[in-house]
Amino acid sequence: MNRYAPELALIAGGILGGGIGGFVLFSLGDPAAAIVATVVCWYPFGAYAVRTSDSPTGVLPPRLLTIIAGGASLVVWGGIVRQQPPTIDTVVFGWLLALVVFLPVAGYASSYGTPPASLKPRVVVVITTLGAAGLLAIGTVAATGPAATSALLVFLAGWLFYLGGVQPTQQRRRNTLLGGLGVAAGLVVVAGLTAGPSEPLVAAALVAAFGPLFGYVLTTDPR
Repeated sequence: MNRYAPELALIAGGILGGGIGGFVLFSLGDPAAAIVATVVCWYPFGAYAVRTSDSPTGVLPPRLLTIIAGGASLVVWGGIVRQQPPTIDTVVFGWLLALVVFLPVAGYASSYGTPPASLKPRVVVVITTLGAAGLLAIGTVAATGPAATSALLVFLAGWLFYLGGVQPTQQRRRNTLLGGLGVAAGLVVVAGLTAGPSEPLVAAALVAAFGPLFGYVLTTDPR
C-alpha cells in the first residue's frame, strides 16, 4: 500500500455507500434506489483508489466488476420501470440511472482491463452515436432532459472507447469537434424557425456541441 492508501479509500467508500444504501433499502424497500445511492457514494472513493494505486486490478478485477455493474444496472432499470407507470418518461429515466451505475465501471474496465475482441472501436463508436441520436429523437416526444443526458453519456462512452483503441489524429479529433458545433448551430437555427416547442431541438444542440467538446477536452494532453 502506497502513501495514498487506496485500500483505505475503498473501505471508507464501502462503509459509507453500504450504510447509506442499506438505510435506503430498509426505509424504502427499493433495491433500485439503494443501488443508486450506494454507487453514488462509493464511486468517488473507488476512482481515487484507482488513480492512486500501483495495481488497481489486483483488488478491483475489471471483468468481474463489469458483470456486477451490468447486473446492478439491469436491476435499477427494471425496478424503476416496474414500480412506476410504463411510460416513455419512466423507461428513459430508468435508462439514465442504469447508465450512471454501469458506465463508470465500464470505463475503468476498458482502461485497465482487456476489452473483448468483438468490441471493435469503430463499430462501438458508430453504435453509440446512433444510440445517442435515437435517444435525442425520443426526447422530442417525452423525457427531454433524461433523454438528452443519456444521449450525452452514451456518445461520450463510445467516443472515449474509440479514442482509447484507435488513437485518431489530432486533425480528426478537431474535425469531430467542429462537426458537432456545426450540427448544434443547425439545430438552433431549426429551433428558431419551428413553430412548435423548441426545447427538444435545443437539448439536441447542446448534446451535439458538448459531446465532442467534452471528449476532446478529456483526452487532450495538458502538457
